[in-house]
Amino acid sequence: MGELPDLAQLRRDLDDVDRGLVDLIARRLQIVAQVGSAKARTDAPVRDAERERAVLDGVVAVAEERGVSGDLVRRIFREIIGHAVDRQVAELTGTADRPLVVAFQGVEHAYSHLAARKHLAGRGQQGRFEGHVSFADAIAALVTGSCDLAFLPIENTTAGSINQVYDLLQASDVHVVGEETWRVDHCLAAVADTPLSSLRRVLSHPQGLEQCASFLRTLPGAVPVTVFDTAEAMRAVAEAGDPTWGAIGSAEAADAHGLVVLRRGLADQDENWTRFLLLARNPVRVPDRVPSKTSLVLVTRHEEGALLRCLEILSRTGHSMTKLESRPRPGSPFEYLFFLDFEGNVADPRTQDVVQELREASLGLKVLGSYPAKVVRGDAPDESLEAVLGPQGRGPRTSRPA
Repeated sequence: MGELPDLAQLRRDLDDVDRGLVDLIARRLQIVAQVGSAKARTDAPVRDAERERAVLDGVVAVAEERGVSGDLVRRIFREIIGHAVDRQVAELTGTADRPLVVAFQGVEHAYSHLAARKHLAGRGQQGRFEGHVSFADAIAALVTGSCDLAFLPIENTTAGSINQVYDLLQASDVHVVGEETWRVDHCLAAVADTPLSSLRRVLSHPQGLEQCASFLRTLPGAVPVTVFDTAEAMRAVAEAGDPTWGAIGSAEAADAHGLVVLRRGLADQDENWTRFLLLARNPVRVPDRVPSKTSLVLVTRHEEGALLRCLEILSRTGHSMTKLESRPRPGSPFEYLFFLDFEGNVADPRTQDVVQELREASLGLKVLGSYPAKVVRGDAPDESLEAVLGPQGRGPRTSRPA
């Protein structure tokens, strides 16, 4: 009978492989930087959708030949490619040479905090992150100059649009300078490896509980308890020290508070994404070669067909609309503002002409900003945020994401 493998040695072998993977990722990013430098001397666009598809198809084929999940490899490489694109965009748009202060709503290890860290890392920047009680407080910190950037959610594929943020964008003198997407992956955690049948309380943000409603129905002995946000739920369970308490939130928050993850992938919908906007006091100029979106607020005339005429301007000029959201117009009952996102860059004369046409066809127009697009046409449908949201990103609404 063969000798059993030594567990300690196997773990050392895994550690060696993990370090090798990190070294290879670092090497890939070095080559990406060289590619970016080569592109900077030409008119080549930053993104090459055909090349990205070829890379993904190639690595998936290799994975399947070796008995590895093609879906797993595709997800990993999509993140790696996205990070590489972010770095190239940052080189072209310029980044601050000092650590930035970034305001967000929530506490450390909340989804907003995790997504903000991801965004700055993609830009190759360092930052200090400050949590705030409300979206309005985060905006106020930006307007008064106590932070450099504000990072707020704007929509979720399950919960829909975050109306409070839309209202703040309309009322505040801030500019959209970037966007980020974050895949929400809820887990259940507790202070010990507790049987699920022993749980008596499950804490989370209201949307976290709602998004995991089907799973919670399998725990008839547990009472859902709402708290400030998902990361706060993890902290509260850790401080209580009661093994019959559980929390729903991110695995990162569970790890940060020393909790044991009991179950992963709890959400009713497998594809649960949140889109965030990066806000600044001043707009940024985005080079033409960078795929961009423009966000604006439109006040249409109070007459039949007014909105349709504005949308036809975008359609006629080939500017693909990616988001349309209506909000009540303050002080004008039963009249509405419309928030529009479309693919285009106000640095481009063609897009400038479109904005001018929209201005002339409406009662008022406010450009919120042009910024590097995280998701554009041509992205593969299986992981595209817009493929999940739909062409206009409409869905049920909520005031705050989990």
